Amino acid sequence: MKIQVKKLMLSTIVTSFVFTGGVGNVFAQETSTNAKPETEQMQQNKQETKYSKKVMEAVRVALGADAKSTQKDSAINTLPKTQVMDYYLASFGKKLKGNEVRRAVKEVFSVDLNMISEMNYGSKLSVYSDDIMESLRVSLGEAPTSKAKDEQIMSMMKNEVMDLYIKQHDYSLTGVASRALINGIYGVNLEGISGLEYLQIAIYSKGQWIIKSDKDLFMLKSSLDDVDVSISTTPYFKEVTGSDQLPAALKNKFLDMGFTYIEETNLLYYKDPAGKSVSDQFKGQVIRLLAGTVINQYQK
Repeated sequence: MKIQVKKLMLSTIVTSFVFTGGVGNVFAQETSTNAKPETEQMQQNKQETKYSKKVMEAVRVALGADAKSTQKDSAINTLPKTQVMDYYLASFGKKLKGNEVRRAVKEVFSVDLNMISEMNYGSKLSVYSDDIMESLRVSLGEAPTSKAKDEQIMSMMKNEVMDLYIKQHDYSLTGVASRALINGIYGVNLEGISGLEYLQIAIYSKGQWIIKSDKDLFMLKSSLDDVDVSISTTPYFKEVTGSDQLPAALKNKFLDMGFTYIEETNLLYYKDPAGKSVSDQFKGQVIRLLAGTVINQYQK
């Protein structure tokens, strides 16, 4: 019964990822019924701290504990990363600047937005979304619908676009709005990343590991501009199954999507025919297939 419930819940959040771009963390570590001595528990919490000192202190305070107390650390470790980010952002005060948002992303998600901006990684876009473009136009003294400075906007570094947008909105963005902005500018879906933390799928994108653990079964990698995508198994997959070969049924589904199987390197490869960045819908379909395979075949 426990396994069936787990599969049902996980299937639901994967579907949510595909159609809404956001999923929640449904896995919480089970709390032991055997109470441990306070000193032992404090030492264990100290060793298992998931985030930096600054993040942990901010979240402890947000949860009503003392900044130095380790009492709630085990609970903090199980929180969705989006929630941890929101608690951390709140510690910066009511006015939230772009560099503070980027710092929170780095400390909570280990995703370096500054590097993405400096190297000009990310999705290839002719223009950003209407909301972003209109805000940037106004910030540059143009009418919201004017396209006079669109070329200038698209030549800006991503950090500059983010900072101008946040300034135009009086530094009042919520965590949810900040994450939507980050997805729109950098092509990094933090809502989705938060929910994929326990799916045993390693993701490499924008020149860095977005999600990675020793227990990952599959690796999903994309090029710096998300035009190329590859899928392969991990050493842990071979340890679990005795083979490094991709499951035949899964391989065939990806071949039907337009992937090519490269036998020499044992990976599936896809490149957008038009040379454009693959869409969020395409990414969602890929993740749904990988997650479904993990759930149905390997998470017993």
